[in-house]
Order: sequence, then C-alpha cells, then structure tokens
Amino acid sequence: MKILVTGATGFVGSVLLPQLLDAHGEAAVTAFILPDEPLPPSLQNLPLRIVRGDITDAHAVEAAVVGHTHVVHLAGFISYWKRHRDRLFAVNVGGVENVIAACRNAGVERLVHISSVGAVGFQRNGVPADETVPFNWPRDFYYMTSKYEGQRRVEAAADDGLPAVILNPASIMGPGDPQPRTPHNLLYRRIYSTVLSGSFSGGLAVVDVRDLASIIGKALERGDRGERYLVVGANLTYRDVIRTIAEEAGRPAHPFPIPAPLFSFAGRIMEWVSALTRRPPLLTHAYGRLSGWKTYYDNRKSREAFAHEYIDFRTTVADSCRYFERRFLYRPESTGTAPASSP
Repeated sequence: MKILVTGATGFVGSVLLPQLLDAHGEAAVTAFILPDEPLPPSLQNLPLRIVRGDITDAHAVEAAVVGHTHVVHLAGFISYWKRHRDRLFAVNVGGVENVIAACRNAGVERLVHISSVGAVGFQRNGVPADETVPFNWPRDFYYMTSKYEGQRRVEAAADDGLPAVILNPASIMGPGDPQPRTPHNLLYRRIYSTVLSGSFSGGLAVVDVRDLASIIGKALERGDRGERYLVVGANLTYRDVIRTIAEEAGRPAHPFPIPAPLFSFAGRIMEWVSALTRRPPLLTHAYGRLSGWKTYYDNRKSREAFAHEYIDFRTTVADSCRYFERRFLYRPESTGTAPASSP
C-alpha cells in the first residue's frame, strides 16, 4: 500500500500521519503540502516523504498521485467570510476535481475523501440527521456549499467506477492541533486567560481527532464505494462545550446563551468593517445565524461500518487541556494567524 495524504500539515494530518507510518512503514506514506508550508512539530522528525504543491494546481496533483495506490484527500479551506468565496470553491471544488482526475489516471485502488457534516443536510428541530438528509444549508454559506459541491463530484466519480468513499467529520477537537491561532486553540486560550461569559445558543456535533484518524485508517480498506459516513463523537450545546472545557481547565466560566440575532447583527457589522479593512472579521453574519441552530448528526452508520467506538467527550476535552497546557500555555507562540485548512 502506497498512501498519499493531501493537506497533511493540518490538525488531522498531524495526528494521522504518525499512525499511518506506524501501520504501514516509512516507505508507504507521502505528504502533499503547500510549497512554503512548514512542518508542524509532530511531523518534523518522522521518516516522511514530502511532495510540495498546491491542490489547485492540476499538474502538481497529478505528479504527486503517480505511484500511489491509496489517496487520503484532507486538503481544504475553511472560512465563513463571503469575500473568501472564490478561494473556497477553488480549493474545495476545484481541488477535488484535480484529485479525482489524478486518481483516475493513476488507477488508484482507494480514494478516501474527507468532506464535512456541512455537506449533509440537518434537521431544524435538533434531531440528529443521518447521511440521507438532503443538503439544506443556505446557499450563501459558502463553506458548506463548496464542501457539498466537492462531495458531489466524488459521488459522481464513484458512480462512474472510481473506488472512493466519503467521510463527513463533525467539528474536530482533541489534542494535537499544531497552530496557536486556530478557532479551536483560541477557545482554549480564552478559557484559560479570562472568565468567559456567554455562549452561542445552539449546538453542534463534534468528533475527537483521534477517532477521525482511526476511521480514515480503516477506510483505506473498508467502506462501500460512493457511500458517505458521518464521523461524529457527540452532539452538544455550545454551552456544554464551554462548561466542560472550563471544568477540565480548572477555570470559571459563565456560558449563558446569547440569542443568535445579536450575533448575526454583530457579524453583519463586522463584515461591513472588514470590507474596508480587508481583514477577516472575528464573526460573520453567516456564523451568527448558525450560532442559534442545533446541527446534530447520527454516527450509527460509521460505528457499524468501521466497528468503531467513539472517545467520550470529556476524555477528549481533558486530553486537549493537557496538550494545550504543554504546547501553548507555558510556551508562548507566535500570534500570527494560521491559514484555515481542514475538512
């Protein structure tokens, strides 16, 4: 088995690649990363073959896939800022098209495409949705729309014979996030450094990064062609997420729910300001609307297909707190904003 992993330097790749090397050996794994992207600490000392290129460059992708039997497509772009629409579609749709074409030309045995729960519809009454719920996110939520359109390309290619499976992970948490300025790590930093008051009023699905990495490893050999699998560890209110992190961090927090219209209005104002400054806003109108919804998902299909038991959420948070303390709390890092790149 020769495995190429795109987007290998992100949160998931930092956890996944050491596991793949342990399971398949140093000659079996190649990381495809951006030309100027540094390796995170977890990958720096690994016997890892590295190929550099941009996922939007069809020729670079084609050259990287040659000689590999399996491809894990992790590369993606996350943003809820409308000014990022073109980049979202270039990476999350155009990049997928490049991977599909390269896999076909190289005759790969399996493509594992990492999509998102945002590419699957949700139940507005808060009942966990399964893989059959039609896409119903607002079309101006360009992150979700771009992930959905990329996923459709993979499904069409699978219908035409490409041996591909699709994983739809929830919001990813857990130890190992290498960048200090991701939303995940910024939440921990706020809880450790201030008394956090208020929270979004809705809820979300989450998954431990170690669960996702484990299921990716299993999906290299399991799962039916063209099928999508929701990779979800728990469904929680935002308030419960904050409360649990604060408890494990030993910090006070008062996560009273703030109505979504207030966040939505604030996001609209911030986007107006961002149009002048050309700097990404801290909150967008789309995410303000999303803050009041309970977007929950059912993990039954992935549990059965991959014989997988998900990590308890409190364990995820406890391990994340210890990692954050070791990696960032007592070792100040650069405050530069890292590029968002994950499912």
